[in-house]
Amino acid sequence: MPSFGSHALRARLGPVRRDAGIRSGPSLDSPVLRVVLPDPAVAHEAEGWSVGGEVVEDRHPDGVITSSVRFRLAGGGWSGAVDFEPVTATGLLAHAVTVARRQPPVAS
Repeated sequence: MPSFGSHALRARLGPVRRDAGIRSGPSLDSPVLRVVLPDPAVAHEAEGWSVGGEVVEDRHPDGVITSSVRFRLAGGGWSGAVDFEPVTATGLLAHAVTVARRQPPVAS
């Protein structure tokens, strides 16, 4: 298994925006400890971040989100940056996610 370096980051992530598998470590190979459902009343706090495997998520209204960043949650476990709003994730860590905007359909 690859070695992941963890970096300190104390910050408010806010609520997850999609179902999030909270893992025991930053790797996609780490076991899922629990699944957190979107709930605007439940905010999450980060206490660190690390690089893990790349995740591509194509269901955000702003476009396709890509990230290799995982946040270590204050409540335990690790969650992908793609599980949070891109503007929040990049506001905390500039390179947390990239968003490829969708092109409007071409009229024929």
